[in-house]
Amino acid sequence: MSTKRPSNRHDVSTDEIFDVLGEKRRRTLLTELCSHSDSITLFALADKLSQTDANHEETIDDEVLVTLHHVDLPKLDDAGLLTYDSSHQVVRFDSVTTDFGAALEDVELALDSIRDAL
Repeated sequence: MSTKRPSNRHDVSTDEIFDVLGEKRRRTLLTELCSHSDSITLFALADKLSQTDANHEETIDDEVLVTLHHVDLPKLDDAGLLTYDSSHQVVRFDSVTTDFGAALEDVELALDSIRDAL
């Protein structure tokens, strides 16, 4: 994954928002990252997420670690919601380049249309 992102904003489609936020772990991950002003390592993040699972309170869940590294973090990085330096296994949340607020408004409009149709 890229470690540097162009300074221009990345427009996210409604489909991309649903795809990225469709997985509960990614939503939990973004919530966790909101509490960090600095970068966080992959292992620290996996540890925090593993703590939410009663079966892995004392250890880092290998499945969480692997899925974060190979799936969740790259997907969130591609969407412009965070920066993941996979070679150093460091996540930064303060360099968001996506106009996520506008994309969420589009999602809300799409959901309103669906609700109105029901």
